[in-house]
Formats: sequence, C-alpha cells, structure tokens
Amino acid sequence: MPAAMLAILLMLALSLAACAPKGKPGSAAKPPDRVSREAGRVTIALLLPLSGRYADVGKSMENAAHMAVMESGSGTLTVLSFDTAGTARGASAAARKAVAAGARLIVGPLFRDAVAAAKRRAAGARINVLAFSNSESVAGGNVFLLSFLLRQQVDRIVRHAAANGFSELGVLVPASATGERIVMYAEAAALRHGAEVRRTAFYPGEIAPMRERIEAFAEEPPYRAVLIHAGGDRLRTVAGLLALNDVLAPDYQYLGISNWNDRSLQSEHVLRGGWFTAPEPDISARFAGRYEKAFKAKPDRFASMAYDAVALAAALAERGRERGQSGGNPGRNPFTRRALTDPNGFLGADGIFRFGENGLIERGLAVLEVRRKGFRVVDPARTSFAIGTN
Repeated sequence: MPAAMLAILLMLALSLAACAPKGKPGSAAKPPDRVSREAGRVTIALLLPLSGRYADVGKSMENAAHMAVMESGSGTLTVLSFDTAGTARGASAAARKAVAAGARLIVGPLFRDAVAAAKRRAAGARINVLAFSNSESVAGGNVFLLSFLLRQQVDRIVRHAAANGFSELGVLVPASATGERIVMYAEAAALRHGAEVRRTAFYPGEIAPMRERIEAFAEEPPYRAVLIHAGGDRLRTVAGLLALNDVLAPDYQYLGISNWNDRSLQSEHVLRGGWFTAPEPDISARFAGRYEKAFKAKPDRFASMAYDAVALAAALAERGRERGQSGGNPGRNPFTRRALTDPNGFLGADGIFRFGENGLIERGLAVLEVRRKGFRVVDPARTSFAIGTN
C-alpha cells in the first residue's frame, strides 16, 4: 500500500547512526564473478565516479548508499558498485557490467552524458534507472531523475514571491545555457503565479563587463524583486554590485535557489532578508549528522540523493519479498514504473519526493530567509502530496 511505503521510508530516515556501516569509508563493493541467485535476493547497481576528477563525490555517495542499506535492515538487497570514472564511456561500460551482473535497478550515474549512455544500455535490458543529473533532457523512458531540478526550484521561489506581493521580477543570471534556462523557467513560473518578469540580464564572468551589465540592469528598475542565480563568491560579488547601484533591501527583495544554501553567506549583510528555496534544514541535518557520525566526515551535497535512491530500492525490495511470501510472484521485478511513480510519494533525507510519468522528480521544498544567526524557514515544505496541502 502507498501509506505503508511512506511509513517504511520514514523509518529509514529516522534510523539510528549505530546501524551505519563499518569499515573503510569509500571502499567500493567489488562485483563477484558470479552473482548469487539466492532466493528472494535482489541486486541493484551503483554507477558512480569512483575514480578521476569526481572520485571524492562518488565515494561520499557510495558511503551514503551503503548507509541506507544498513539502516534499512534489509536482508533482500544486494548492492554492487561500478566505477564510471565520471565519463559517458565509463558509464556505458559500467552499465554493461551491471546488466551482466544481474542488476534489476541502476542507481546513477551523476552527469547528463553519462546518464544518456547508461540509459541506452539499461533500456535494452528493460532496467529502470534512478539518475542524479538535473538535466531534464535525459529523463523519461526508463530514466527517473532523483535530483534537484532547476525548473521546480525557480517555480517555488517565484510562487512564494508573488504570494507575498513581489510580482514584478528582475532576473539576473550567468551568460550560459543554464542562465538561459533559468530565464525561461522564471517567465513560465511568473505566468503561472500571476507575476511578470520585467527585466533580465546575463552577466559575464569577468568583473569589468559584469559591473557594466549589472549597472545597466539596475538603472531605473521596473522590478521589486531580483532572482539571482549564483552561489558562493560569485553571489557575494553580484549582490555587492547590485547594492552599490542601490538595488538592495528593504526596497528590493533578493531571491535565490538552492545554491544559496551555504552557511557562510550569513555573514553577507547585503543578502540578509533574501529568500531562497531549499530542503527543510532540520530534515537534512538529521541525515548529515548520521553520516558524519558513521564516516567522520561531512557528506557531499549529492550524498543524500544516493541515500534516498538506495533506501527507496530497499523498501521496494522488501515489499516485493513480502508479496512473494504471501503468494505473489517471488521473481517479479520490484522496481517497476508503477512502483516508482507511486503518486503518494516517498520520504527521503531531504523531505518528500515523487516521480512523474515523464521521469521528473517533484520535491517538497521550503523557502528560507538569510538571517545573521542562521537560515529561517518562512514557508515550510509540504509534508504530503495530497490535494490541498502546501
């Protein structure tokens, strides 16, 4: 039942760190020469960059995946790791090995081109994929994106701004393909929520032309809120240039998305009072605390997605085992499209989520405000996908 599934994942999210895996953090599980065909066991494959430029990211995600298995207490799931080296070629080879090893579900890869390559291999074997790219172009068919989609984040912050009287928007984004997508998403969100994008600007990476572009953007502003797509030092620079041109609080409301979710930004006076969308901090902190206790290190920002993918797989595998014991087909694949697209959704390390038929994820996201002593929730994340809930 859907309610039972949500309860199972809630149990996983609240498990004690004492259940976390022991041993060397980041060590890859080696696929055996022969995969066990023990009755009732189900194999899934992790496709992660365990070598190369993004090896640290991949190893943190692998740690989180194994933590999910241990916390679930599942005696049904076997998890095998395959190295993609962060490339499309590596992902294709890893997917081929995963299929040969008898995997019923592929978790990963991380990047768009790697997902596209793994998708082709997995589709031939009728295997579904829970991937981590935020590029919507690779979703659909057998691929479901367990990531934080830009479209949904922009829609969430625009909706909140419009509901609070900030319906005239300016959009300030990098001069890139991502910046162009942000503008497109903002315009669509504004149309949905009764707002209007009054001005857009694409800033370059070099400081002198960036200053000129922002000065022009700030001249006689036709907007009351500014959606800024930037993070870290770049966000500090862009916000500082806006402030120098008198576009600052309280006359103007700054808006952002999850790349603002950086505790160091609390010291930036010009950003205080700004709103951005992100998971509920208390929920995410529980996962981070368990991870740090188990591995004596902070999790990478992608680690929670790997945790959720494997926790979901463990719950579905257990449900499949129970159905087999009660007279169902024990050989049935528990990771079907129908199971993955349960409209009631699932509870993960960053809150609730569910997959649509198009392979895109929908998340429950909060709106936070930058304060001197921390981020304050000003609009909580929804806690259910039931009609009428926030």
